[in-house]
Amino acid sequence: MRSILNALITFAVFWVSSNYFSEHVHIDSTKTMILATCFMVVISYLFTWLFVISLLAISVGVGCVTSVILFIIGLVLTPVKLWLLSAYLPGFEVSGFWTYVILSVILNVFKIRSRTKQKDGDKS
Repeated sequence: MRSILNALITFAVFWVSSNYFSEHVHIDSTKTMILATCFMVVISYLFTWLFVISLLAISVGVGCVTSVILFIIGLVLTPVKLWLLSAYLPGFEVSGFWTYVILSVILNVFKIRSRTKQKDGDKS
């Protein structure tokens, strides 16, 4: 359910940025917007699985190096995903470094994350 909501939020951010900030973000059609949203979700899943495999590899001594690298890459992954979409998806264009940064911040701020479980003693 959380994935579907995140995909809808991504779609909404793309739609708003395309309609209201068309000089910075240009998306040709709704089909391109749906494809861009799907690619963002797929790339996020792939990165999540890479990170899980990396954490599991710590037990054999390999994951220590790759986990740190993947964590650092995770901080800059959203702008990279946007750049890949802009470079390889026809009809999806983002112009300017600051547009990538602002879109990344907006996408990460509105992303729905899982809640941590409360301990029995915590009622707050």
